[in-house]
Amino acid sequence: MVKILIIADDFTGALDTGVKFAEAGAKTKVMTKWDDNFPDDPSEVLVLCVPTRHDTPLDAYRKVRKVVEIADGRVGTIFKKTDSALRGNVGAELAAVLEGCQEAHNMYFIPALPAMNRITSGGVHYIDGICVSESVFGRDPFEPVTESYIPELMKQQCSARIKSIWAEDAINATPRCEKRAILIYDCESAADMKAEVATLCKDGIPKLLAGCSGLAAELARTMGFENNIEAPKKAGTLVVVCGSVNPISGKQMKYAEENGFSRIHLTSAQLLDDENKFGPMAEGLVLISSAGNGLVIDTLNAKKGMLETSDEEQREELRKKISGRAGMLIKDMCDAGLDSRLLIVGGDTLLAFATAIGCHEYYPICEVESGVVLFRVTYNGQDFEIISKSGGFGDEDLLVKIVEGKL
Repeated sequence: MVKILIIADDFTGALDTGVKFAEAGAKTKVMTKWDDNFPDDPSEVLVLCVPTRHDTPLDAYRKVRKVVEIADGRVGTIFKKTDSALRGNVGAELAAVLEGCQEAHNMYFIPALPAMNRITSGGVHYIDGICVSESVFGRDPFEPVTESYIPELMKQQCSARIKSIWAEDAINATPRCEKRAILIYDCESAADMKAEVATLCKDGIPKLLAGCSGLAAELARTMGFENNIEAPKKAGTLVVVCGSVNPISGKQMKYAEENGFSRIHLTSAQLLDDENKFGPMAEGLVLISSAGNGLVIDTLNAKKGMLETSDEEQREELRKKISGRAGMLIKDMCDAGLDSRLLIVGGDTLLAFATAIGCHEYYPICEVESGVVLFRVTYNGQDFEIISKSGGFGDEDLLVKIVEGKL
C-alpha cells in the first residue's frame, strides 16, 4: 500500500517534494502518466504530476478531485503539494482533496519553506521578508500571486471552512474544529516546522496534508524509512536548458555566462516553426557542450515576444508551443549523444521533455541544493541523470557551483 500519495501541480514541484522522501530512504517514484490502478503501485511514496498550474480553478479542481476519488481508501496519507510561493490554484486544489474523500477529514496546510526564507506569519506569506504579492512572484508575467493573506487567497477559489492557526497553538496541540476544514499553520522557522509536524503526527500521520518541500522533508524524517539510498553516478560538464522567465534564473544564467559558460538564445522562429527540425542543431549543441564549463540554452527572447500578445488564449497556446519545442530539442540532444549533465529549469519545459521522450516514471536521487533535484530516467535503454529546478530557486552562482563540484 502506498503510504504517502503526493499530488503536485507541476513537474519540478513533484520532484523537489518526492526527493525528500527518497533521501530519507523511502521507495519513491514520480509519475507523469497513470491509470486507475496507480494506488496499487509498490512504491512507499508515489508522486503524481497533475499539471494544473496554468488551468482555470474549476478545471484544476476537477482533475485533482478525480485523482483523490480513485485513491481514497487505497492509500495512507494524501499530500497536496503546493508551490512555496503560492502560485497556481491553491484554494481550488486543496478543496478538491478535502471534498474528494468520502469520510470527513480536516486538512493541515503548512505552506512555509524556512530553508529558503519563505515563511507564514499571521496567515500572511513572506518571501525573504517581503509579502509574496510584493515580491518577484507578485510580478510574474504568467502566474502572479496577487494576495499575501492566505485565507483570502484561498477564499477566492473555494468555499471550504478556513482557519488560520498561530505557530504556538499548532505546536502545543493539534487544533480541534469541525471536520472538512482547511487549517493554515503559521511557520516562521525550521524549529516551528519540526515541532508542528511532531504534534500533528503524535497519534499517527494525518489523512490529509498540504504544503511544499519544507513539510515533506520534516514528514519524511518523522516517518523513518529504512531502505538503501541511491547515490548519484554521473559527472561532467553541464548543459542548462531554461524555460523560465523568473528573474532569479535570469541572474543565474548571466552569472554563468560571465564565468565561462557558452550561451545560446533560442529565437521565436526556432521555437514556433514546426518545419524547423532540431536534428542538425541538436548535434551542434552537443559538440558545443563539451567545451568550457558548460552551455546555457534559454527561451527568454521567444517568451518575451510572447508577452507582447494581448490575447490571453493565444498567449497560452504560444506558451505551450514554446515549452513543447524546448522539450523536443532536449530529446534530440539526447538522441545526438549528449553525455553532459543536464539541468532543466521550469516545470513546463521539464514536462515537455518527459512527453517528448515518452517516459512517465522518474526516480528522485538527491537534492543538489534546496529545490534543485537530481533524478534518474531510462530512455532508449540508457539511464540519464538529470537535474531540475523551479525558476525561482537557487543562488546567483548556482550553475557555476554545480560545475565546480561544490554542490
